[in-house]
Amino acid sequence: IPQISYASTAPELSDPGRYEFFSRVVPPDSYQAQAMVAVVRALGWSYVSTLASEGNYGESGVEAFVQSSREAGGLCIAQSIKIPREPKPGEFAKVIGRLMETSTARGVVLFANEDDIRRVLQAATQANLSGHFSWVGSDSWGAKMAPVQGLEEAADGAITILPKRASVPG
Repeated sequence: IPQISYASTAPELSDPGRYEFFSRVVPPDSYQAQAMVAVVRALGWSYVSTLASEGNYGESGVEAFVQSSREAGGLCIAQSIKIPREPKPGEFAKVIGRLMETSTARGVVLFANEDDIRRVLQAATQANLSGHFSWVGSDSWGAKMAPVQGLEEAADGAITILPKRASVPG
């Protein structure tokens, strides 16, 4: 059955051997990852951490970012942290604590869902670390307000990626 998706960005869906009848109208996450590497390099960063929601979207996105960063060279990944699907109480405080283990890696590349992004920003605020990290977020954050509402200080200066889009008249 042919399928056309307006939102599926997982890179593995580009495999015609497995998904012969699948097509999409948005680019795969691997393009986002390349753009994020370009942003990180343009900012002059050479040491960053990555943060991913557990699952296909987050893990594949970070994997694509790490691969693109290797190909581009000059970028070191301090650590890659995965947020569990069902985080326990205090999990996000632990995430912030782990990010602080390599506190000189102030740039954090996020491939996470909206709820996880919000909870990371809340944990940073609660740890009195608003403004410590510089975030580069994927399209799940994009231009959305929900992840940052009330947490603007923690998100200040974040750069987010969003595929080009336009309304179709009519």
